[in-house]
Amino acid sequence: MKNFTVTTMDRQGKTNREFMTVENVEDLKRNVREKNLYLVDFKETDVREGTAGRLKVKNLVIFSRQLGTMINSGIPIIQALDLLQNKANDKKSKTVFRQIYEDVQKGNSLSDAMHLQRGVFPELLTNMVAAGEVGGTLDESLNRMATHYEKEQKLASKIRSASIYPAILAVVSVFVVLVLVMFVLPTITGMFEDADIPWTTQIIMNFSHFLIDNWLVLLIVLIVLVVAVRLLIKVRSIRIEVDRLKLRLPVFGKLNRTVYSARCARAFSSLYSSGVQTLDMIETTGKVLNNAYLEELFVDVLAEVSRGELISRAIENTQEFDPMFGSMLYIGEEAGSLGDILSTTADYFDDEADAAIQRMIAMIEPVMIVVLGLIIGFIVVAIIQPIFQMYETLG
Repeated sequence: MKNFTVTTMDRQGKTNREFMTVENVEDLKRNVREKNLYLVDFKETDVREGTAGRLKVKNLVIFSRQLGTMINSGIPIIQALDLLQNKANDKKSKTVFRQIYEDVQKGNSLSDAMHLQRGVFPELLTNMVAAGEVGGTLDESLNRMATHYEKEQKLASKIRSASIYPAILAVVSVFVVLVLVMFVLPTITGMFEDADIPWTTQIIMNFSHFLIDNWLVLLIVLIVLVVAVRLLIKVRSIRIEVDRLKLRLPVFGKLNRTVYSARCARAFSSLYSSGVQTLDMIETTGKVLNNAYLEELFVDVLAEVSRGELISRAIENTQEFDPMFGSMLYIGEEAGSLGDILSTTADYFDDEADAAIQRMIAMIEPVMIVVLGLIIGFIVVAIIQPIFQMYETLG
């Protein structure tokens, strides 16, 4: 079967672009004629055009859980996909599920239909579906991935929730400082002669004048910096260095390694339990860790394992994961129960990741409060000093 992006025109002159999977060009032309359309243009392609962006984790959970449950209940996959697209709530999910339904109807396997969506589905999920199709355990693979993404969503939700308070504190802190420096301080110090103003107050006043006189330029510079950082982070070499730094930060580096160990253990467990080959398991896991530096290291892990090295030893050689992870892998390999050990290890590191996030936020909050207190304290002293001097002069 070949995939084509086809442009057609109806009798009213309206053009339309659609995706077709057919045996050859003659079948394509015949399909167009049967629809009473005129063929304008066609192009062979490997993936479906017009689909952009990856589905949200929430939608991946819905897709995996509902489809796995229906297949396990004996519902044919075509009917299950039809039900899934009819139940989709948002427009994007409905479009993606409908396209998969149409592609499977045309003879594609579910994994091939997912692959045709141009990166809408993570490679981990696509590989798991392919393994389930080969092994006859598609429902188990889908339910296992639903659990995987539920845990991933839970972890991401905890990170967001834990970050809300520090983020609000940071915004309020900046706002308070700007109000004090740009509005309160100039009003008070305007009553004094420059010669009577202490050096602490003079420093804050100079900073205040600089902000007032150059606020527009500073705003433009800030916007340019944000855009530049977003563009630079997309450069592969820079992204690798940034992600490497995440693992080198004092205190936080260790906590980040725990979080990545949890993701790696969960991905290993899901793939291995579904019968994915070891080398494919390693390659796929490296791509789903969401860390470019670790992805590069996994190239070396893959090479070492392909030469006969133990997975546990290759993971330990990276020196970027929790030591417990390598030890648990080694026990599983030596005991011949890697699947059970991976499942237990994934649960263990899920709990460790939760605790690591809480410790991370617990350390950030007091540091921010202390820094804010020092800044506001310095500003308050700068405001009060000239007032005391005025009282002493009057006295």
